[in-house]
Amino acid sequence: MRLGLDLSRHHAAAILADANAASVCALRAPLPIEGGTPAIWAATMETARETLRRASVSSAQVESVALAFDAIVANGVVLKGRNTDGWHGFDLVRALNEHLEIADARAENRVVCQARGEARYGALRTDVSRTDETWLYVEVGAGLGAAMGSGETLWRGARGAFLDIGGICIDRDGGLGLGGRRGTLDAYCSGDGFHSRAASYGITQKSAREVWESAPQNFAARSLCDDFVKRLAQGIGSACSLLAPQRIVLGGALAGELGEVLLAPLRTALGEFCAPPLPQVIAAQLGDDAAVLGAVVLAAKSTPE
Repeated sequence: MRLGLDLSRHHAAAILADANAASVCALRAPLPIEGGTPAIWAATMETARETLRRASVSSAQVESVALAFDAIVANGVVLKGRNTDGWHGFDLVRALNEHLEIADARAENRVVCQARGEARYGALRTDVSRTDETWLYVEVGAGLGAAMGSGETLWRGARGAFLDIGGICIDRDGGLGLGGRRGTLDAYCSGDGFHSRAASYGITQKSAREVWESAPQNFAARSLCDDFVKRLAQGIGSACSLLAPQRIVLGGALAGELGEVLLAPLRTALGEFCAPPLPQVIAAQLGDDAAVLGAVVLAAKSTPE
């Protein structure tokens, strides 16, 4: 048995899988609003234990556990970053060992786990005739992140290839990004950035989908959406110039909410920033389950990375 865990902004998720990576039991639970890091971790561990209880499985029967975590992780330890208040220096692997009593524990960046999930179960599944294909998974959610892979090899390098695509500077004197720097891509194209900019356009209390649907009749909404697509294409195009992926997969909450209304103009706009041949741009398929399924894939690896 292998156990995959996902710790997102609002939920903890767990999937218990058998040796063939088939799901035995799955559970998703909301995280507490109060109590800080200790309460969030306790809720995540309780979600894992409840998953085992529902499957009538003990910790001793679980060979390995892996956690998808929304920050940069090195050797199981959370590194300092924009999402790490209360978590910096936290040893995720040691905590998994102690709280779940599972000796083989791994932890990895959440975006990389999303890409792992899509590569194994979703939009990035690669058949044997395309093992040399390179791809870029881009999360367009509350923040922005990306992961690079190729064929069945999955990663270039010993560890998960997380790319902080949101930190790409596209306007030196532009808006303030999530990391405190001006003009970064996430200031314009993250979920948080989109809604902040929408408010500056006088558009409030509307979902991204509602803003997009109002664009044909609303000049402010149309300007906001056109600017969003152009800047996202500029940022992704910069990454493509360096990495030359053959496929781009857009995942994350904002991309999932918008779907083709974002993908269609993005495909066209990328032509302004990428040299031909242009990469194929497709939608992720797994939604909120991508990260926890990627954690299952990580847990199933024969040796930790």
